[in-house]
Amino acid sequence: MLPMVVAGGLCIALSFAFGIKAFEVKDTLAAALMQIGGGSAFALMVPVLAGFIAFSIADRPGLTPGLIGGMLAVSGGSGFIGGIIAGFLAGYVAKAISTKLKLPQSMEALKPILIIPLVSSLIVVWQ
Repeated sequence: MLPMVVAGGLCIALSFAFGIKAFEVKDTLAAALMQIGGGSAFALMVPVLAGFIAFSIADRPGLTPGLIGGMLAVSGGSGFIGGIIAGFLAGYVAKAISTKLKLPQSMEALKPILIIPLVSSLIVVWQ
């Protein structure tokens, strides 16, 4: 999350270097830097935070449901706290599925790549 904040903040600062209101003029470098920093980089902060919270709990199978939960938190209006809750929910759901679900040996390789991310993403979206 910290690299998102740093990169976004630096892009905003660079857009201000062209003038305080230079980003208001469309199709300029200052406007593009403001869009990258203020729009895109800062919009990714909560999903990345939620994704890596889930990743720290459930390893790689938790990353996808965490990112999805973080995006839903932002789009649903719950913001930063919602992203944290979504990250913990996704991580613990993915970890529970990983430990409780027993599959035949022939399908065990699909578990961390397909089954855990899909099922835990559906559970996070459903909640």
